[in-house]
Amino acid sequence: MKRWLALSLLVSKELAEPISNFLMEKGATGIEEVEEDFKRERLKTYFLQDGGEQKALRSLRRYLKSLQEINPKLPHIEIEAASIPEQDWGENWKRFFKPLRVGSRFVVKPPWARIRLKRGEIPIGITPGMAFGTGAHATTKLCMESLEKRLKKRGLSVLDVGTGSGILSIAAAQLGAEEVLGIDIDQLAVEIARENVSRNQVSNKVRIKKGRIGDIRKRFDLVVANLDFRSLKKTRMALIRHIKNHGFLILSGILETEEERLRQGYMETGFLQWVDVAQEGEWVCLTFRKKGS
Repeated sequence: MKRWLALSLLVSKELAEPISNFLMEKGATGIEEVEEDFKRERLKTYFLQDGGEQKALRSLRRYLKSLQEINPKLPHIEIEAASIPEQDWGENWKRFFKPLRVGSRFVVKPPWARIRLKRGEIPIGITPGMAFGTGAHATTKLCMESLEKRLKKRGLSVLDVGTGSGILSIAAAQLGAEEVLGIDIDQLAVEIARENVSRNQVSNKVRIKKGRIGDIRKRFDLVVANLDFRSLKKTRMALIRHIKNHGFLILSGILETEEERLRQGYMETGFLQWVDVAQEGEWVCLTFRKKGS
């Protein structure tokens, strides 16, 4: 039976967001935030015990130490860690994965939640798992909002690079995309994404495949990649090659401090036009359009 590392951190409120973002980057399944008092919040999260969780925990301790070195006046951050079996993790997750409205139309919810939809709202049911993407993280929300802006015309094709839970692929199909391909290098993410695609009844439009962008041979009307700065920099030309002329490129997983470098790197290729930037907290989402030949 799988086991999970359960972490609980008592932090000052001003540190809750940056620490939550750090945990998500390291593979946390989600973050539960509970107000402890008017100055502090308790963050709770889980990591699958597969050997990588100890590396994530060491990175977390180094990160917290660096924060306190930068500002010695910060209160001490308490960390509690415990190993729990699979079934306990599943029940704990259900307590803090709540329905979430994203953009003007989406409602992301776990399958067991019931919610009264407003007129025009689109529900997306996502089963929790190790795959990134429940709509709670700023980068996922920013991508979904950007898809809503760009997929105004029905019948378009979309490539979702690093699909994770499949949430962006599902959102694209629900917005009217005719053909969606979600790819990921993680087999577990591929399996979870396929389950979510089936659950949301978009299997006729969405195909999930294990692989890298270099394995794909066709071009798409829109390419979305919610990755990280290093991956987006490394795959720059591959992403651009897979966009049709006048098609859109949406990038996220980028910190505000990384935006300028990444944007300049993509613009200097000469293939793209700058469209806009969206931001939530310290995270940004960039949109480009490919020039015609």
